[in-house]
Amino acid sequence: MNHDRLDLFRYGIISPLIRKEGVNITQSIKELSEKEYWYQGKTKKYSESTIRRWYYQYKKEGFESLERKQRKDKEKSRKLEEESKEYIIYLREKYPKMTTKKIYEKCIEDKYIDTKISIDTVYDYCKTNDMKRRKALTEDRRRFEKRYPNELWQGDTTPGPYIKINGVKYRTYLIHFIDDYSRLIVGHGFYMHDNGINVQNTLKEAIKKYGLPKKIYLDNGKSYRNEQLDLICARLGIKIKHTHPYDPESKGKVERSFRTVQDGFIHTFNWNELKSLEELNQKYDEYLYREYTNKEHSEKKDTPNNVFHKGIEEIKIEYLEEEKIEEAFMHEITRKVGKDRTIQIQKELYEVPNEYKLQTICLRYYVSKPEEIWIYEGKERKEKIKKLEKQENGEIKRKQIKYRGIINDESDVKEYEEECK
Repeated sequence: MNHDRLDLFRYGIISPLIRKEGVNITQSIKELSEKEYWYQGKTKKYSESTIRRWYYQYKKEGFESLERKQRKDKEKSRKLEEESKEYIIYLREKYPKMTTKKIYEKCIEDKYIDTKISIDTVYDYCKTNDMKRRKALTEDRRRFEKRYPNELWQGDTTPGPYIKINGVKYRTYLIHFIDDYSRLIVGHGFYMHDNGINVQNTLKEAIKKYGLPKKIYLDNGKSYRNEQLDLICARLGIKIKHTHPYDPESKGKVERSFRTVQDGFIHTFNWNELKSLEELNQKYDEYLYREYTNKEHSEKKDTPNNVFHKGIEEIKIEYLEEEKIEEAFMHEITRKVGKDRTIQIQKELYEVPNEYKLQTICLRYYVSKPEEIWIYEGKERKEKIKKLEKQENGEIKRKQIKYRGIINDESDVKEYEEECK
């Protein structure tokens, strides 16, 4: 566990307690207090009273109550930006035998880090986050299965077929979320890009249809390991666990679903006949309904659809209103407001109310509508901001201030008349 943000770090500690029924909270907190946690380069233990306070703060007021810590370097540029860190993780995941020196050179080549950053910075980051080159894992691996639906979802991405759009051939990517208990594919979609936004969109649609999972077990690539997804899951009370780097076998159920799809769908038709991504997803929906969701699973001896819905008769699945789900999936950024009441987002200037001048503010926006941005204070939405309109501002008549009238009352002022001799 290694979050720079204190709120996400604290949530990571208490997340095993969230949305668990029938457990001894006192005993669980005691067990958590006996563990060591890694934060900002140090290991530390936390008392039972501290963990209990965080837990009940979260239960009462939500994720935002796990207040953020002001960084000492808040007003300074940090050596490695978040995007740079994600790319280092991605390279280590994809090329486990690549040297740190080669990763450093690749980051510079792809313009993820500046040449002013030394290779020692990358060495330190890899060492701090236990990202050394690894050989094959020798850990004790055992098959497991959860007792009920939505206790655990597994998520991953695999390359899909090529499709031609306007004569140009493009690679597609298939994203899956599968319920560990029933083997039901709860979320899926083919996309043109393997990125965090498409992963979040797939997870969002799965939650709308099948309710909240207690835990998700995800790939270690940059699409699945990012601060926005951490924030989303913290707002919803979902615990995240990532596979160990370079260990795809650890998420065997979702990997097995990909093999089934490869054999039963992707390798069964001529991809060149497809004209759009929408057509590919439509064909895949039909395949899942016909050949996967409602077909008997060899281990479960029933269809994934039946297993899932029989399972939820025994437990309570938490469903949220669509509006609350959409708000939970909003992306969050922070900006410091300038003297002229403006902030910059993706090279565009936005104007904020005068009361926020020179303050650092929290902003959220829907990914599908990035131009609509709201100011948030905690979990309370304050107001929407708009793009700066210089010409419109130039037409506003500003009140003229008479300085003399401020420092002195002019009502009793008389003209001085020099006496004539």
